[in-house]
Amino acid sequence: MISKVKSTNVSNLLAAIQRKAPTHSAPEPPKTTAAVAVAEPEPPRKATRRTTTAAPKSRVGKPVQFWLHEEDRQLVRELAAWLAGQGFRSTDSLVIRSALRTAKTGGELLEAYRQAAQLDGRLKQHKPHGAVESK
Repeated sequence: MISKVKSTNVSNLLAAIQRKAPTHSAPEPPKTTAAVAVAEPEPPRKATRRTTTAAPKSRVGKPVQFWLHEEDRQLVRELAAWLAGQGFRSTDSLVIRSALRTAKTGGELLEAYRQAAQLDGRLKQHKPHGAVESK
């Protein structure tokens, strides 16, 4: 995914560099006889506003705020330390984004979600799916 963004950015940059401003050259007046040697000054051109394409945004994506428990921050630090051992200087954002991209659906994700939901004080605790009420 990151390589697609980089390749898009590179191709946009190359297109912008290779783009040339349109040249508006005034047609040359027809040459008459050599006796007319006095050249009249060309009237000043009226400045025209050129429409330009919007400059690409410097940021890709949008900022998101979320809360992490201390054990979650510890996991982010451990992942960042492992990446540092591989020769990468990472940020928390890059660590979280890369962890999200490696996540797969299945039992492990479901169990991790259940554990996180139990710790989250904002969510109302619901009965597990498929539980039967006893009277």
